Amino acid sequence: MANSATNKAPKNTQTFTPKMSNFEMSSRYEGLSMKKENAGKSIDDLKLKYAR
Repeated sequence: MANSATNKAPKNTQTFTPKMSNFEMSSRYEGLSMKKENAGKSIDDLKLKYAR
């Protein structure tokens, strides 16, 4: 029999969210730049805007 306890995800898992300044800097290293219209938005706002 399979153990059903191993199939469940922990309830209190943390998700990593980088600081916006760190995200912008790492994007620059990859040759990407932020648009001026997106400069003041958070990462969650940008995810909602560009979700497909």
